[in-house]
Amino acid sequence: MATRVKPDRLPYETGIDTTQLVRTSRLLTELTQEPVQANKAIVGRNAFAHEAGIHQDGVIKDRRTYEIMTPADVGVESTLVLGKHSGRHAVKKRCEDLGHELSRFELDRVYREVIALADRQKSVSDDDVTAIMARLQAAAPVAAAGRGVA
Repeated sequence: MATRVKPDRLPYETGIDTTQLVRTSRLLTELTQEPVQANKAIVGRNAFAHEAGIHQDGVIKDRRTYEIMTPADVGVESTLVLGKHSGRHAVKKRCEDLGHELSRFELDRVYREVIALADRQKSVSDDDVTAIMARLQAAAPVAAAGRGVA
């Protein structure tokens, strides 16, 4: 990967299909029964996972902010892990990825729920976000009716 991200300093061609690195690493793990550390560079489960709000915001705006190579270069996708350190931008992006456009008020409500859930469990899955959205949407008509809004 060094020859890929620093071709000016390492001008060599290897012919290696780097998109197979993660797949090959997983095969090796399966064959040897020796797990790869989650935080291992390039092939670890968390190599392209971002939970900190500032990192998530940077990756959303410009992936190169925190990733010198693209996850696709090694055969994996980048993930925004929703956890207690996530920011509103990451929650909004996840909701959009799940097909939900949120108003600022709705985003605030979903964000508070996500962070509260993340305090109780390590991370928040897509299913968790969908359940939060459904619960808040179901409660919205009741709340509006209580304020005399039709």
